[in-house]
Amino acid sequence: MNIDDFGTIAAAPPRRRRRAPAWVGSKTPPVGGRWVRLGRRTYYGARRETRQQLPAGLYTLERYHEGDVIFERRDLEVDALVRFPGSIADQLREIEAFWSLAPAFAEHGFLHRRGYLLYGPYGCGKSSIVRQVVHDVVQRDGVVLLCGAPAILTRGLVVLRRIEPVRPVVCVFEDIDAIVGAHGDEELLSLLDGESQVDHVVNVATTNYPEQLDRRFVARPRRFDRVVRIDAADERTRRSYLVTKLPGADAAELERWVRATEGLSLAALAEAVISVRCLGNAFEETIALLRRMSTGRASSREFAAGAGFAAPGRP
Repeated sequence: MNIDDFGTIAAAPPRRRRRAPAWVGSKTPPVGGRWVRLGRRTYYGARRETRQQLPAGLYTLERYHEGDVIFERRDLEVDALVRFPGSIADQLREIEAFWSLAPAFAEHGFLHRRGYLLYGPYGCGKSSIVRQVVHDVVQRDGVVLLCGAPAILTRGLVVLRRIEPVRPVVCVFEDIDAIVGAHGDEELLSLLDGESQVDHVVNVATTNYPEQLDRRFVARPRRFDRVVRIDAADERTRRSYLVTKLPGADAAELERWVRATEGLSLAALAEAVISVRCLGNAFEETIALLRRMSTGRASSREFAAGAGFAAPGRP
């Protein structure tokens, strides 16, 4: 699959663009207000004096019954991050430099924003790259917003920028094809086009099914400026990963793992280490099982008569 496959089974022809919802407000929202803390992890923007800055972290958004957007902070506890020299993750290093380039964008009359769309088969490492981007921006004292409903995210960005005009923000669109399927494409296109004049933002999206994503999302830069294919881990990537996950392994054992896991995804490599090193299962059996899982398909035809709790010949 390559970039030409995008939009090959997109359901709808281009429709007339719809403006952002009325409750989003003006294109240049007023600056001001503070953060009101509702609970241990939840905040909303208000104009009375409380908290000037949202704590750095990962947030989901919900629309409150009075129209306010609630920011709920989520834990960032994930598997230890592994950075792969020479991999796509390193090619996204321009994100790190992006945050200091606002004056250059402004000088040329551009919004200070960037978009990346990662596509490829499941388990190939797209989510790992996203987690690295998230981890880096939080370390930079930034805010990460997970997209559920695009209209709510649009409103949340307006609120965030009203209170904190220059805070580094990353918006994550995990399985963007599913978001479009659930909410349609018009509000998401409005968000990506920057009609709300949201500045200092990086958008990062992933998809396993590029053929289900309309070409309007990928055929024009400034919606997604980089469309990056993520393939199965090559030998160098597998070796980097296994060096980190198999501390104490000698060169011969490490080489054995690298050769045996050829063609497996990063998710499969993680399961191999867990199965063999944590659970004590046999190496060869684990690799064989993972290969069957990566190529096989479950089917109801495998259910033989008499399988399960009932004895053969009895209901």
